[in-house]
Amino acid sequence: MTVGEAPAARRTVLDAVVDDLRTIRELGLARLHEAEPAALREVLAARSAAPAGTAPVPDDGAADAAAIEEALRRAAGSLDSAQWRTAALATFGFLPGTRELTGKERRERAAAAFERTVDHFRKEPERLLVRQVAQALLENRAPAPAAGRSAPDGRTGAVVCGPLVPARAGRHPVATAFPHGTVTVTLHVTPIELLEGVDVLVSSENVYFEMSKTFRRTVSGSLRRAGATKDAGGRIVDDVIARQLGAWSAHTGAPAPPVAAGTVAVTQPGELSARGVRRIFHAAVAVPSATGDGYETAPEAVAAAVRRVFELAGAERRSGRVRLRSVALPLLGAGRGGLDARTSAETILGALEAVLAADPDWSVHLVTRNPLSARAVLDALAARRP
Repeated sequence: MTVGEAPAARRTVLDAVVDDLRTIRELGLARLHEAEPAALREVLAARSAAPAGTAPVPDDGAADAAAIEEALRRAAGSLDSAQWRTAALATFGFLPGTRELTGKERRERAAAAFERTVDHFRKEPERLLVRQVAQALLENRAPAPAAGRSAPDGRTGAVVCGPLVPARAGRHPVATAFPHGTVTVTLHVTPIELLEGVDVLVSSENVYFEMSKTFRRTVSGSLRRAGATKDAGGRIVDDVIARQLGAWSAHTGAPAPPVAAGTVAVTQPGELSARGVRRIFHAAVAVPSATGDGYETAPEAVAAAVRRVFELAGAERRSGRVRLRSVALPLLGAGRGGLDARTSAETILGALEAVLAADPDWSVHLVTRNPLSARAVLDALAARRP
């Protein structure tokens, strides 16, 4: 078996490396010495004579654990998006604090990077993730740059970067450069339903305006649950926000066909009014996937929704009905919506350019409960600094 064979044989090599990586994923880096990754050893041995910048292999042609670990770290760090890189690094134990975790605990960290449940992540994204890492190993890719933490490797010209470091929980005000000037954008690393004193909370919805179930940890499900009226036993007696969203759809004639991606509906906040929330704006950005599994989100839909949110909020403020000044946006389309956190953040910031140029007095908040997604947001904000 050699690297660089005909496509049919290459697939056989790829499948063998995938099997090796699944074993390594289960064992973890701390028990890498227990693995017997025969296919991966042969791949690295065949590469050992090439000046590709990877860790050397022993003279007997069998790669030791250190060489395998270095090659795997490089491959996991080379995936195209920050979300996939973070999940890959968590899966194999390269993120800080994950090396000694069990396979189950590392899977939970990787699923969190996708904002998916562990069961959903295990059934499909994890299999695809491991296969992508195997492909990267065969192609001997260099790690992709991580914004703000990359440096050129003088020997190979490749970019060497560390793993994505989770952002700490809490509130992060960031002075952010826009074409018209500098604006403070505040990132909250917390569940959106726990925010206080923000006038508008934006919920990410699908184009059918069908809110998530109240037991889901999605933005939509969390806001639906937090806004509902409950009895003394905690049971929902009035599903306020979902009921009002249904009424909005019925009033506009949108219950049967989907609305256009980027459409925004407005409801009252229900019980969230106790936290100072005045409105919930529902941004329809997620389109059911053609394969029937999950959703797809176009960045253009996210940008249109952001512009519409501020257009509606501005109109309501000018009408004198309620003085809306602060808006909290989740990472629209990220997680189950199909976008990675960095792409969502950059799209939102791009849409805010015209919004804030027209009215720089808006107080803008970005929010995610995922500390890894939060780091991607901080990187996107930092990339805008002069």
